[in-house]
Amino acid sequence: MKARATILALFIASCGGASTHPEEPPGDRVDTHTDTDAPPEAGGTAHSVPRIDDAATWARLASRPRNHHIARTEVVKFVIDVRGPTPAYHFLESNLFESHYDFVHQLLEPRAYRDGMDFYRRVYRVEDRPYVVGSIVRYEDADAWTFELISGDNLSGERILWLFEALRDHTFFGEALRFRPTSDVHVEHIASVADRLPITNDDALYGAMRYQPVQLGVAFGTLRVVRGAVQRGTLSPHDVLVTDEVPDDLPLVAALITSRFQAPLAHVAVLSGNRGTPDMALRGAVDAAELTALEGQLVRLDVGAQEWTIRAATREEAEASWAGVERPTFTPPRNLRARALVDQCSLGFDDVPSAGAKASNMGVLCRLAEQGVSVPPGFVIPFAHYVEHLTRHGLDPRIRAFLEGSDRRGDPTAALEALRAAIIAAPVAPALLGQVRDRIRALSPGGRVILRSSTNAEDLPGFNGAGLYSSEMIDADASDEEIAGVLRRIWASVWNLGAFQEREHYRIDHARVAMAVLVQRAIVNAVGNGVAITRNPYDPIRPGVLINIQAHGASVTGAVGDQIPEQWLVMTYLPAREPELIARSSLSPDTPILRREEVLELTRQLEVIHGVFEPRLDPEWANAVDVEMLLTGGDRRFMLVQARPYRVAYQGREAVRP
Repeated sequence: MKARATILALFIASCGGASTHPEEPPGDRVDTHTDTDAPPEAGGTAHSVPRIDDAATWARLASRPRNHHIARTEVVKFVIDVRGPTPAYHFLESNLFESHYDFVHQLLEPRAYRDGMDFYRRVYRVEDRPYVVGSIVRYEDADAWTFELISGDNLSGERILWLFEALRDHTFFGEALRFRPTSDVHVEHIASVADRLPITNDDALYGAMRYQPVQLGVAFGTLRVVRGAVQRGTLSPHDVLVTDEVPDDLPLVAALITSRFQAPLAHVAVLSGNRGTPDMALRGAVDAAELTALEGQLVRLDVGAQEWTIRAATREEAEASWAGVERPTFTPPRNLRARALVDQCSLGFDDVPSAGAKASNMGVLCRLAEQGVSVPPGFVIPFAHYVEHLTRHGLDPRIRAFLEGSDRRGDPTAALEALRAAIIAAPVAPALLGQVRDRIRALSPGGRVILRSSTNAEDLPGFNGAGLYSSEMIDADASDEEIAGVLRRIWASVWNLGAFQEREHYRIDHARVAMAVLVQRAIVNAVGNGVAITRNPYDPIRPGVLINIQAHGASVTGAVGDQIPEQWLVMTYLPAREPELIARSSLSPDTPILRREEVLELTRQLEVIHGVFEPRLDPEWANAVDVEMLLTGGDRRFMLVQARPYRVAYQGREAVRP
């Protein structure tokens, strides 16, 4: 309990909270302009002030958090003591206090609360509260000032209106202040006062953003600006790539800067996180003067949580940075004894050597059905059939010659294309084809199926391989030739240029890579698609899950243009789960894609999955699980279609385990 309470105390750090004046009945409006024996600016301590009357005072108090989901923000925490006849105001030196609880415990009532959990219950969750606590946030790009509460705070609309008026009258920017609801609970409660309470529009905040940090870090490389499609073979791991669009396929580069914003869990973001390479978006990056002035030069790029910087770099410092990356050779495990086509639900973690990580992880999910986890039914064609296809048609010597020859060390594009063509041209063994055809038709009579890659060089801790290999959908009654064509193309994708380059960089033994094929019933009635990670990516001391979901017809993993998915951050260590709506979908701005109860149910499933996977994760390589799902129409069930290890990296502080 003590450890949990400590985490809770830290939780209440940057997102606010609120309460009411204890002498006012619920729903009654408090007039902050009444005359009292004490002046309205009563309050202040050695590390707080009773008013913010100018920009200099704000600058002294404000912190620039490393854990905010929007960059270029400043935060000032406030505590309003409402125990007496007149409120006492405290605007905190916010860098000094991790939480409101810390401030109250250290400076106001050292012995009033047993621990952070006690403070949470008595300050955030009851009507008769001794303190009103929250945060004022300055969004620099939007030139906006907001006050915000924790997502689970059930403060009434009238009380929120009182709080607004109190803060307005004690700050120099009061006329610009707006309330930003962070949950549907807030939206419901302020409906009764919406005509009197200025409310910010999230679209305005996101629409004004110029800079989006996706993966933090520092990189050295030659700045390359690419307009249009990104071509593999024209870039190197020592290039800092600037694009006008978010690329579907990201070559191995030192860092990525896109001119359009990215979905936080898009494939390029996941790949960048896996590689440990910085990734950011900057509106209009391809034409930004600070970038075009350095085109073709060696640069140092620093992607931070709040700001980014770029400057010219010397060859010496760049080479020193590149030389510091040392990776051991990885030999993928491979078991060719398993030949039978097996139901995915029979697989577990130990089957990676014969069925690949994707299929094996799906088998683990399948075994969680009693805990409410659903996956599409399917079966697996193990590695042995891919290797036999190569051996039967004499392709093994060709692969060895390529790996030992000069093409590998030069430009491998043509050699890999020829190798894929040879794999695709070779006929599939008739016996195998017949088995696959019969299983497909039994799996989805009159429907569709999807054939998915499952190698021993993807979905692994430290190497997720997102988007490197192929998957294809076909009708269940497809002809033998159609089935054979899809099967061969998936086998051949082992030798995609991007997959080869990625493995080369990570020193993975290509000769040991093998392809299994996961065949699943296609979900054709999906109304949404999403990705989630089972750890709070913004703050290690507030355990939670991040959920991104987008409307049917668009993609979370490969968003185009300025499409923004619906984003939920849910805290998972409090007695009541706390869903915070970070952003609405740009394709569904007025109606949430997920209902609150669906967010909570998905969170529960993600917690179950995290509990199963985490004991097997080496924290050096992974500390969370990346889960992809579809939301079905009609029954609105979550169908989970992928789970793989994921590493969340934090800037500036160590992760705290729950």
